[in-house]
Amino acid sequence: MTKVSAPGLATYNEAYNAFGLPYIFNDTEDFYHVMDSQQMQDFFLSTGDDGFVTLTYYTSGARSFYTKDRAIRTPADLKGLKIRVQDMKSQTDMMNYLGGIPVAMSYGDVYTSLQTGIIDGTENNETALTTGKHGEVCKVYSVDQHAMIPDVLIMSEKVWKQISPEDQEIILEAAHNSTEAHKVMWDTAIEEAVKEHRKP
Repeated sequence: MTKVSAPGLATYNEAYNAFGLPYIFNDTEDFYHVMDSQQMQDFFLSTGDDGFVTLTYYTSGARSFYTKDRAIRTPADLKGLKIRVQDMKSQTDMMNYLGGIPVAMSYGDVYTSLQTGIIDGTENNETALTTGKHGEVCKVYSVDQHAMIPDVLIMSEKVWKQISPEDQEIILEAAHNSTEAHKVMWDTAIEEAVKEHRKP
């Protein structure tokens, strides 16, 4: 059992690519409406032939652009900027279409790359400004919420099939409860990150 970013599973099931597409959710309420739907639960449990089942999801917030000193109000503002994106086709394609220069790199390399000018900006949720300390380098966070990419909790299909139906239900209920608890904790984390970043 492990938690991964949903689009990372596209190697095993191409449908997971959809989670990396930009602007597919109107807002957080829409995101939760879709993710909590019966159709999504059915999809999560339909990937046994791919070697895993998804037990639940966790929000990782809405992703927006942030740079050292330039607000991003329209795609024209991205022109020529080197923007770090996650290493997935949907993200590099999005950046190319918007006019920026996509630079795929791991999250751990972002801070130094911002400092040294390897990249001009990146995109992520607000907690990256505080916990990732990106706000020390980037002073402009442009809220566009272009992507809401969930993390998912997965389990091996082989192990899942060895569990009794009764115990499977208990596991799914516990997973669902953890998602609901995470929503509350996430809201608090975002509120604190915004407050911290707005300090003079």
